[in-house]
Amino acid sequence: MSQTSWKEDYPVSRSAEHRSMRRLFLQFLCLSGLVVGFVSFIRNFLFREKQIFPRKDILALNQIQRGYYLFRYPTENDPAILVKLSDGTLRAYSQRCTHLLCPVHFKPEDDSLFCPCHNGSFNAKDGSVQYGPPPKPLPQYEVQIRDDRIWVMGELKSKS
Repeated sequence: MSQTSWKEDYPVSRSAEHRSMRRLFLQFLCLSGLVVGFVSFIRNFLFREKQIFPRKDILALNQIQRGYYLFRYPTENDPAILVKLSDGTLRAYSQRCTHLLCPVHFKPEDDSLFCPCHNGSFNAKDGSVQYGPPPKPLPQYEVQIRDDRIWVMGELKSKS
């Protein structure tokens, strides 16, 4: 009984051409994925649609004292908060924290909006992050008073 190596018993030979074809195919797949991802990113970054927000009548001016009022804006699925600051100024923001979309709550004692999920805090005067994990300011909506009614007119441009 002669001892033969497994290579002799199971001869498998692949040509260099076969290996290079597989390598070329894998390179093609990787490059295709990168190109598709890059094109999608550029298309969304450069050509994103400008979102048009509707005007919305929120409530009568005399219905809000110092404090807050919850409403839905710009759609019925988007929670928003109108706050009346200690100096009487009205501000409106998205009620979703920019960290993980938890609802923020108004704290009138220090004019801040607090997210209890991860202890994030926003300045209620401009929506900027005071502390915590939120990566960017709250989206702020333009507030106008017309005929003793409070109106929300659309999103203000963020400063970040």
